[in-house]
Amino acid sequence: MSTARNLMAIATDIWNVLPRWARWVTGTLLVLWLGWSWLLQERHGGASIVVHSVAERPISYVYVNGNMGSNTYAFDGFHAGGGGSAGPYSIDGNTVKIDWLLSTTGDQYDKEGLRPEKHSISLPMPKRTKGENDFCVLMLPQNKVEVRWSRSCIVEMDKVVDKYRTWR
Repeated sequence: MSTARNLMAIATDIWNVLPRWARWVTGTLLVLWLGWSWLLQERHGGASIVVHSVAERPISYVYVNGNMGSNTYAFDGFHAGGGGSAGPYSIDGNTVKIDWLLSTTGDQYDKEGLRPEKHSISLPMPKRTKGENDFCVLMLPQNKVEVRWSRSCIVEMDKVVDKYRTWR
C-alpha cells in the first residue's frame, strides 16, 4: 500500500475510536482553523519581479535577493525599458539586495568607450499588503534603484517615469 493510503487508514482508525463528543470538538476546531488560515490569516504567495529602467544604458540582468529578474533597454525618452516579469519567487526579509549589470549599446561601447559595470545595493524591504504580487524595480540614472510592492508595476511606476520623459 502507498504511504497516503496508510496515513488515511490510521486517521480513520483514530477517528473511529474517538467518542462522539471528541469528534465534534475535533471537527469544530478543524473547521475554525481552516477558516482562519484561508480567510483571516494574512498570507503572501510568490511574487513576480518586474524591472523597468529610465537609465540611459541597458541593463543586462537584475537579481533580487538572488532571484533573476528581466533585462531592460536603454531609456528612449518616453517608454521605460524592460517591463518583463520573472517569477513567482519568494521575496521576503528586512532588506532587499539588488545586483545588476549595467550594459552598453553598440554606440556607447564603440564611440563613448563605455564598458559593462556590475553594481549591487541593499535597500530596506518595502511594506507589502495583501494583493500586491508584483515586486517593482525601477532603475534610475546614476545607478540609483527604487523598489516597491504593487498590484501593477506598469500603473504604479508610470507616475515616477513621467518625471524622466523628454518627449511626448
